[in-house]
Amino acid sequence: MTAYQKFLTLVGEAGYFDQHDHVLIAVSGGIDSMTLFDWLYEAKDVLGVSLSVAHVNHKQRPESDVEENQLSEKMKHLGIPFYSADYVGVFSEEKAREFRYHFFESIMTEHAISALVTAHHKNDLIENFLIRQIRGSRLRHMTSMKPVQSFGPSIAHLELIRPLLSFEKSEFETTDYFEDASNAENTYLRNRVRNLYLPTFEKENSKFSDHLASLIAEINKAMTVVSYSARAFSGAEKIDLIEFGREISEMQYFILQEYISQFPLLEVSKAQFDELLYIINRDGQYFNAISAHYNFVKDRYYFYIEESSNTTEFETSLTPFVEGEYNQVDLPEQGQIVIRKREPGDRVQVNGIDKKIRRYFIDNKIALKKRGNPLIVVNDQIYGVLDVLVTDLSKSLKHAKIKRTLYYREKR
Repeated sequence: MTAYQKFLTLVGEAGYFDQHDHVLIAVSGGIDSMTLFDWLYEAKDVLGVSLSVAHVNHKQRPESDVEENQLSEKMKHLGIPFYSADYVGVFSEEKAREFRYHFFESIMTEHAISALVTAHHKNDLIENFLIRQIRGSRLRHMTSMKPVQSFGPSIAHLELIRPLLSFEKSEFETTDYFEDASNAENTYLRNRVRNLYLPTFEKENSKFSDHLASLIAEINKAMTVVSYSARAFSGAEKIDLIEFGREISEMQYFILQEYISQFPLLEVSKAQFDELLYIINRDGQYFNAISAHYNFVKDRYYFYIEESSNTTEFETSLTPFVEGEYNQVDLPEQGQIVIRKREPGDRVQVNGIDKKIRRYFIDNKIALKKRGNPLIVVNDQIYGVLDVLVTDLSKSLKHAKIKRTLYYREKR
């Protein structure tokens, strides 16, 4: 069986792409990602998926612009949509990773792509484990990468797929790739682990990498037990403070870790994590930016993490605006008008169908940025989502003689 046949059998049996019709492949140009691209391109009709490619030019090597142009030309020739971005700012491995994944997420949101596919492989698992040991990571971060996991905010319903985790780099067979000469340098920790530390350990024991893989597998099993014990909180957009407070402190520790893991782009230090755990268990509400892209919020009933970049501000009025374009929503004459954020369990009725707002967003492919838009509520009933939808409740008032009309537009 060839490596490609092994790949095709694996992804078919695992059903990685069964729920997706359009995927985005992260391509650096190296042998790993180019092999992944070649295999997916060959298998796309069998798997029933269309492909797009995303590339980040980190601007760290003189050859990077030439490589980007060649990738662009290759994809143009094959008829594959190609998206690229130049990294901006002081370079570090962590910042570059965050930049890449936010770029990928933006492409997926804009073009209704439901899965990101990366070329992480078995050698990466071993390297990651050693790197995290050196940096003093927590136990859950010593687990291996998952073949499939959620990606981005849970409301986006995106997936990150890593179909090559059972492959060793020696199995990759493409001949059309770029060799990054900087991989032989030892400036960065990953290169030192790959070029210096692992070979040294394997001189002591040739099975060292295999033993690490076994240890990782055991840690995975232990963390599976922990996740199962905390399953009541799994996948929650917000964590109920009362339910959380009923758990023993040791379980709270892992519940919070599990919740944060829903945000793959979010890196939380040990000090930040301990502070968040302390804030959750003390009285009072809380709001703070925990990274450039995420806020941590604690209100009277829940704590949760939200993206900080997706909020559009609106201005509202009960009289039409004198100038410019605006939208409107009809409301009942009586009752306090409340403009608020979406909450778990919120439901709307549109075209005679009652469903959760989250499901409405997914079914109608509402842009991720708009999913955080405020709701218009009167007497605990939802009449609309600003710049997204008007519910049947509002539509029923269109010809009413006695009503109020709320006018709104984006703030200038």
